Amino acid sequence: MSPRSYLLRLIVPFTVLIVAVVAGAGTIIYLAAQRTQQQQQIDNLDRIVELARPMIATDAVGAPTPDTIERLAHLGRIMQVRVSLIGADGRIVFDTETPSPQTLGDQSQRAEVAQARRGGRGWATRRSVTTDRPSVFVAVAADPANPAGAIVRAAADERPWTRLSGSAWIVLITAVLAASLAMSGLAFLLHRWWIAPVRRITEAAIKLAAGDWHFRADLRGADELRHLAERLNAVALQAQKQMNDIRHQRGDLQALVDALPDPILLTDPGERIRVINLPAARLLKLDPHQALGRKLITVVNDATVLHLFDAIAEHQPPGSDGQPVVAHSSEVRIARDGKRSTYQAMVNRTAQGGVLLVLRDISTLAGAVQMKTDFVANASHELRTPIAAIKMGFETLKDVWDDEDHTQAERCLAIIEGHLARLEEMLRDLLDLSRVESADLKPHLSEVRASELELYLRSVWQHAADQKGVSLVFEIANEDVEFVSDRRLLDLILKNLIENSLEFTSQAGDRESGV
Repeated sequence: MSPRSYLLRLIVPFTVLIVAVVAGAGTIIYLAAQRTQQQQQIDNLDRIVELARPMIATDAVGAPTPDTIERLAHLGRIMQVRVSLIGADGRIVFDTETPSPQTLGDQSQRAEVAQARRGGRGWATRRSVTTDRPSVFVAVAADPANPAGAIVRAAADERPWTRLSGSAWIVLITAVLAASLAMSGLAFLLHRWWIAPVRRITEAAIKLAAGDWHFRADLRGADELRHLAERLNAVALQAQKQMNDIRHQRGDLQALVDALPDPILLTDPGERIRVINLPAARLLKLDPHQALGRKLITVVNDATVLHLFDAIAEHQPPGSDGQPVVAHSSEVRIARDGKRSTYQAMVNRTAQGGVLLVLRDISTLAGAVQMKTDFVANASHELRTPIAAIKMGFETLKDVWDDEDHTQAERCLAIIEGHLARLEEMLRDLLDLSRVESADLKPHLSEVRASELELYLRSVWQHAADQKGVSLVFEIANEDVEFVSDRRLLDLILKNLIENSLEFTSQAGDRESGV
């Protein structure tokens, strides 16, 4: 509703109500006054006919005497009324204003005459046939004991309570103009103190509802509206402070989430992204500022991540009240830039119906588990060979012991002794490996010459290299160089490097390991 129509809807009914009240009250007053005026005329005429009744005298044939006629005419002139004498047959036998009253016809059906014949007295107001003017008539029986006889009637022009003249119209027009000016002044005051302030408060409420908490309502207007505007401004100030606190808390939360190493992604019930930290943005190759507020499916094109959100929607759809919030964990693999990483995905639905996804990079842990599996397999293989050889040598030694074949027995004992040494060496290597991984390791440092280290390694591994048909090459910049190290641990490390190189190098291949 526009301000103008609102003002009109406020003023027009008020104006109509005032006019209706004034008009109704004026009408009631006018009718009451008119009725009072009319009753006064009736009372006056009633007294006149009471004065005229004793004056009536008739002759032998019932006609009024000349003296009666003179008296009635004199009474009519003095009182300025019309006096009539109606005979028993209903015809006028005398009238002060009509020379030939016989021509007026039968008056028995006139209301005042009929009432006088029934009750001795009657009155009526109507337009007179003789004068053609509104008149008041009062009739009484000339002889109260004989209502059917002669009737005395007095009549006078009906006097209105008031009659507008030219000056009265001027007063009326002036009153209307004054009322119009008063209503215009009232409309101005209403617009200034109520309509305009209400409009400004409404505008402020609309802006505040739209999130413009810096806007303030104008405090002009009536006291009630000023108080309302003050309360509205207080609410806006409090909301502004709360919004600032929320923004600061959101900034702190975003900084905290960005500081976490794990990718985190949060969506609302409408599947719009509400929180995304920097690791998640880097993983999904997204701009976090552009991704916020957009649909998940429009910015994320990784099928694995989308499948995680679809899975939580199947297990726990939105709006499943009463169900406990259970996090669903699964292991997923995501390929980025040619590298496949393993993540532990934790997905659960929030209390508001959104979805929270946390990805924990377990690639290192998965690699360690795989290395452990490979180590166990290799260790089992390495242990199986000497154990089988020792078993075979023991069985052979048992068979030849009774035959006293000392040569064969010595050969079996040598085989057993060699493989036992090999097992002892493997166990020592395992212990050394555990020592290397220990944080409390205290190395035994000594001077080591590079040339001596090369001779030792070549003596140990040259035979294995020749059997596989590969060349064992050591590139040392300065063979005379000496350095300080734990010789035992250094030998273990270099042994593992050379062993792995020999194992994973084909005859036509080339494998380089550097220290």
